[in-house]
Amino acid sequence: MKKALLFLLLIAISCQHKSKKVSIHPEKMLESLQVISDSLDQNPEADKLAFWSNKLKEKDFSKTGSALAFIHYNLAKNLVKKDIDSAKQHINFALGIVEKEKEFNALKFTIYNGAGLISELEGKFYQSVYYFNKSAAIIMNDDSLKCKPMAKVICLLNAAQDNNKISQYQKSIEQNQLALKILKGLPEDKYKYNFRAYSQLFTACEESNIYKPDSLLFYIKKLKQISVKTNEPMQVRFTNEHMAHYYLLNNQYDKAIHHYNLVKEYDEEGLSADPESPVMIKNLYTTIANLIDLYVQTKHFTEAENLIKHADKIENQHLQLLSYYEKCLNKKAKMHYHFAKGNKEKALEEADEILALKDNILRNSGIQATEEMATIYELQAKDRSIHGLNKTIDNTENRLERNQLLLLVVGLLSLLAISWIFVLYFFQRQKRQKQEKEKILLQQQLLRTQMEPHFIFNTLSALQSFIRFDEKEKSIKYLSQFSRLLRSSLELSRKNYVPLDQEIEAIENYLSLQQMRFEYAFAYNIIVPDMDTSALLIPPMLIQPFVENAIIHGIGNLSDKGLITLEIDVQENQIVVKIADNGKGFQDKSNVDSDHQSLSGTIARERLEILARENKIKTNIEISSNEQGTIVLLTLPLKN
Repeated sequence: MKKALLFLLLIAISCQHKSKKVSIHPEKMLESLQVISDSLDQNPEADKLAFWSNKLKEKDFSKTGSALAFIHYNLAKNLVKKDIDSAKQHINFALGIVEKEKEFNALKFTIYNGAGLISELEGKFYQSVYYFNKSAAIIMNDDSLKCKPMAKVICLLNAAQDNNKISQYQKSIEQNQLALKILKGLPEDKYKYNFRAYSQLFTACEESNIYKPDSLLFYIKKLKQISVKTNEPMQVRFTNEHMAHYYLLNNQYDKAIHHYNLVKEYDEEGLSADPESPVMIKNLYTTIANLIDLYVQTKHFTEAENLIKHADKIENQHLQLLSYYEKCLNKKAKMHYHFAKGNKEKALEEADEILALKDNILRNSGIQATEEMATIYELQAKDRSIHGLNKTIDNTENRLERNQLLLLVVGLLSLLAISWIFVLYFFQRQKRQKQEKEKILLQQQLLRTQMEPHFIFNTLSALQSFIRFDEKEKSIKYLSQFSRLLRSSLELSRKNYVPLDQEIEAIENYLSLQQMRFEYAFAYNIIVPDMDTSALLIPPMLIQPFVENAIIHGIGNLSDKGLITLEIDVQENQIVVKIADNGKGFQDKSNVDSDHQSLSGTIARERLEILARENKIKTNIEISSNEQGTIVLLTLPLKN
C-alpha cells in the first residue's frame, strides 16, 4: 500500500509544472559553492573571474538567493584590485539579496566584511565602520557561526580599529578581547594578530580614560613578549610608542622621551629607505609632535626648537598628504612651546589655527558621514523597492498556480482510478509471492523429513550387524555415540538454518560412528576456516549424505586404508564444501549402487534447487571421479 501511495504521489508531482520552484536545497547548494571557492583559492592559476561569471549564468544558482549572493560576493572579491567600480556593483547586489534572508548568518558575515573592505579601499571610512560592525555583531551574537576562525579574527580587529577612531572604545575593547579568545583556540600562534589586538586594546583603554594602570602594563608586557619573539621592526616600533604613552600617563617624562626617540629613529630609517611613503611621513610627523610636547614639559627648549623646524620642513614638503588631525597635533605642541617661552601672541595664533583645523575636522567628517550613510540608505531603499516588486510577481504567480489547481484535481481524479488498478494488481502479486514462499518452505521441510529416516536407517543397519555378531561392547559404544548424534541431528533438523560449527560437529560424530562400523578402515580430516564458525548459518543435513556416499561408495571396497577429506571455504554469501575420498572412483561400476546413490543425491539436489529459488543465489553440486578417487563440490547458501 505504501508503494502504491508513493507511486501516486510521484505521478502527481510530475503533473505540476512550477517553473519557480527549485529542487536543490539552498543550504546544500551554498555548501557546494563554498567547497568550490576554497579549492579555487588554493589554485593560483585558476581563472576565478571567468568561473564565477559562468556560475552567474546557470539557472539553478540564479533562482536561489543565498547562492546568487555568494556568487556576486566572489565576483566582487576577484574584481576589487582590477575594477573597484564593478566590484562595488557586485557587492551591492550581494548586500541587497542577503539582507532579505532570515538565515545564512555565515554568508551575511562574509558579505558585510567584504563590503567593509571595499568601502575602506574607496576611502569611505564611515561606510566601512558600518559594515565591519554589522559583520562583527554577527560573530558576537552567534556562537555557532560556521566561519573560518581567522576570518572572524580579522573582521573583529578591523571593526575594533575603526571603533577606536570614532571613540567607541567599549565596543572596541569587547571586539579585541573576543578576537584574542578565538586566537587562543587556534593550534598555532598568530603573533601578528595577537600583537594587533593587544595594541588596539592599549589604545582603547588609554583613550577612554577609564583604564587601570595594571591593565595597560599587562598589555605592554604582552606586546614586548611578542616583539621579542618575532623581532619584527614595525612591532618593535609600536611597542616603543605604547611604552612612551604609558610613561607619559605616569608622568615619567624622561622614559617617555627615550622611547619616543627610539620610535623617531625607526621612522627616520623607514623614510630614508622610502622617501615618498605616506605612512612613514605621517608616522614621523606625529612622533615629532609628541616629542616636542615632551621636551616642552621637561624644559628642553633647544631640542623642542630643533624638532619644530623639522616638523615645519615636513609640513612644507607634504602639506596635502597630512590630515587635519595630524596638523592639529603639531600646532598643539607648538602652542605649548610658545606658552612655555612666554610668547603669548604666537601661542594664541597657534590656538586659532587649531580651532580652525578642528572646525574643518568636524565639518568634513560630518559631511563624509552624511554622504556615506545616505548612500547606504539609498541602497537599502532600492532593495526594499525591488523586494516589493518581487513580492508582486510572487503574488501573480500564486494566482496562476491556484487557477491551475482545478486542472490538477481533475487530472488526479483520473489518475486515482488508474492507480487503484495498479494497487489491486500489486496486492495480488504480493499474495502470489507469499504463497510461493510458503510452498518453498513446506517443500524444504518435506525433503528434510525424507532425508532423516534415510540417515537413521543406514545407522541402525550398522548397529544391527554389531548385535548379530554378538559384539556387545561395540554395540553399547556405538549406540551411545549414535544417541548423541541422533539428538543433535533431531535438533538441527527442526531449523531452516543452523550454525556451521554445530553442523561440523554432527558430521564429525557421524564419521566417528562410521569408523567404528568399518573397523577403522579409513581416516578423515576436516579443514575449517580460521574464523568464528558459530556466527555462520547454513542449511542442515546437506553435507552428511555426500560424506556417507564417500564412505560407502568411495572407500567401502578399498583394500588399502581410506582417507576422507572435508574442506570448507567461506565466501561472500555462500560456502563451498569439498568432499574428497581416495577410493576407486565411479569408473569401477561395481562400486556404484545406483538406487542408493540416486535417493540421497536426488533429495539433496531438490533441496538445493529450492534454496536457490528462496535465497536468489546460485547453488550447485559438482562431482568429478577418476582412478585416484572422487571429489564432490557443494555450493551452499550462507547467512550471518
